[in-house]
Amino acid sequence: MALVRCEEQPDREPVLLADALPIVVDGIRMAARAAIPGAVPAAGTATTCGRCACAAYRHRTAGGHWILVEPGEWPVAAVPAGRRWRVARDGTAVNLRASVSFGTCRISHFEVCPAGPPPAASPLLLGQWRSNARRRLN
Repeated sequence: MALVRCEEQPDREPVLLADALPIVVDGIRMAARAAIPGAVPAAGTATTCGRCACAAYRHRTAGGHWILVEPGEWPVAAVPAGRRWRVARDGTAVNLRASVSFGTCRISHFEVCPAGPPPAASPLLLGQWRSNARRRLN
């Protein structure tokens, strides 16, 4: 590993580049976000579903596609594998598949959109579908 040495501060210990690089990258990302007022990538873009008019957040997936994500988080154990999503700090939505079995996750709005059929995969998804259907009627 390469060591970064600061000649102006000889009393300082050397730092491993691998330790310093993530801090620098985070700083660059924060500066880029500060230059765009109101942009918070991890929050996504607030929108409404074109089929049911329910609130959702638009995120780009790791594959470059777009997905609508339901507001809120749910326990991973209550969401079927393959329907679990996590939103990274840069706003990218990543499908967790079956890789995580603890903590919280997000769900795709398409799983619980009341314009589609009710989900049979989980009681939690069915409950959210019903909640969205009630909102749609109001």
